[in-house]
Amino acid sequence: MSYELQLFLDEQAIAFEQGTFPDGAVWLRITQRVPDSARLMRIRARAMRDMNDLMLLAQLVDAVTHVCDVSFRHLELPWLPYARQDRHLCAGDSFALRVFAQYLNAIGFDRVLVLDPHSEAAAAAVNNLVAVPQQRCVLQHPALREGLRSGQLLAVAPDAGALKKIHEVVQASGAGEYATMTKQRDVKTGALSGFALLSGEVAGRDVLIVDDICDGGGTFIGAANVLRQAGARSVALYVTHGLFSKGIAPLLDGGIDVIYTTTSLTSPGLQHPQVRLIDIDAIYHQRSER
Repeated sequence: MSYELQLFLDEQAIAFEQGTFPDGAVWLRITQRVPDSARLMRIRARAMRDMNDLMLLAQLVDAVTHVCDVSFRHLELPWLPYARQDRHLCAGDSFALRVFAQYLNAIGFDRVLVLDPHSEAAAAAVNNLVAVPQQRCVLQHPALREGLRSGQLLAVAPDAGALKKIHEVVQASGAGEYATMTKQRDVKTGALSGFALLSGEVAGRDVLIVDDICDGGGTFIGAANVLRQAGARSVALYVTHGLFSKGIAPLLDGGIDVIYTTTSLTSPGLQHPQVRLIDIDAIYHQRSER
């Protein structure tokens, strides 16, 4: 998973180079002539993970605006770093999303387009945030779009946090139903327990667990186990942002037949017979046409 920056001035790609000094500080410089003025500066920052990545983004904006009069600044930020740390969970912790957003806001983008942000706290923290909804990402894949529309795939919300979004996915796809599950998580340790199917008839069905983020995958392995015990014929997983911090093998060995994810974090070059990638370029292009 590697950070990737792309720069466009009035839709012309602009080349630059970047590196790291011996002390760990990052550097960046534009390597071609840029115009004296541009209506739109568009930057895509894929797989941003840490503050060095944010520094490279800030340096890129500074390098452009030092020599070019830009009217509008748009940032395509498919994955919003620190999105899950969206409040104070317990005494002594940090609202890290708000901290990160303060630095991002200082760069001064007129629009920040994020794919499927984890919670509504993102819009409150990040100035001028435009959320590209989960349903637009899911339905970009033809097999998911047709499977949900036809009823061949039954969407499953793995926990209460996924309910609102999955309702919108089902509504947008034209599907008539979905299943819901529950689990319990210890907020201090992260330990998961209490997986159960609350509603929906999954016996003999091909089901699709739908959520925004997969980190270690414990939620989805636990959900897959319950769904198979309830008679599901196959279990697929859709996540907009595949961190896959333990790799995809535990998911595939733990009851998931196929994984669908976007290239917000997962490398576009990933090749695996049980992984289906949804190109973020297609998602952003679809949005620009609307």
